[in-house]
Amino acid sequence: MNPTKAWFTFFFGAAAVWALLLSPASLRAAGCGQIKPDATEAVAAAPGNHKVILENDTVRVLEATVPLHSREIPHTHFWPSVFIEQTSGLNEPWKTVKIRWSEGGPAKGFASSDHDRHNLLIELKDVDCQPAPVVDLPATDAVNIHDPNISVVLENAYVRVLSVRVPPGEKEPWHTHTWPAVVVHFRMPATLSLSPDGKKTPQPEQKEMRVTFDASSQPLHALENLGPEVDQAYRIEIKPVTKIALVRAAR
Repeated sequence: MNPTKAWFTFFFGAAAVWALLLSPASLRAAGCGQIKPDATEAVAAAPGNHKVILENDTVRVLEATVPLHSREIPHTHFWPSVFIEQTSGLNEPWKTVKIRWSEGGPAKGFASSDHDRHNLLIELKDVDCQPAPVVDLPATDAVNIHDPNISVVLENAYVRVLSVRVPPGEKEPWHTHTWPAVVVHFRMPATLSLSPDGKKTPQPEQKEMRVTFDASSQPLHALENLGPEVDQAYRIEIKPVTKIALVRAAR
């Protein structure tokens, strides 16, 4: 290698190392589960548009609304989220939805929204931690039983989102849930929860949105729909993470 080429190799190699050491990504990698919102965070900066409906050490669930022709102040979403967007009309809340993964980050807001916006954000607090190694799930896991009414609508290294439908008068197959989860019902007919020991627990009809958190795996169970409408639930399953910080590109 000639001296000139060697000098260029050294110079750009050193520059790359310093860029890595000084980048925000490497600063964030100093800890795991260390994302700390500031005053630009959505609830603090735009409280009229964001409501916390569930929060713990693992997740935070926000209901976000921006009425037609109203203003939303610029803000930041510090945690990535499962983003559930209402696509049905204002008079049919959550009748149809679109589900996607959002990386979060700055949001410019709206000077005047061009339509009514109604969203649900399931924010994950540990996405700066490396995902745990993939393991085989038991044969009784909700996806492994291959029931046509249970489908995966989104999956990545941190979450698996299930759509679970139980038609009127029907009972879902016996199954388990491997991971903790946020469970979303936008409405729910009367149901009967069943366990293998013969126990039957009635659940009354719910006409409003209900968001709950299963903090651990769920043992073998089934559910019977006693109502006249489909029981539709979305299960946002939280996959395990390690305690090792994730080095990722700066936003």
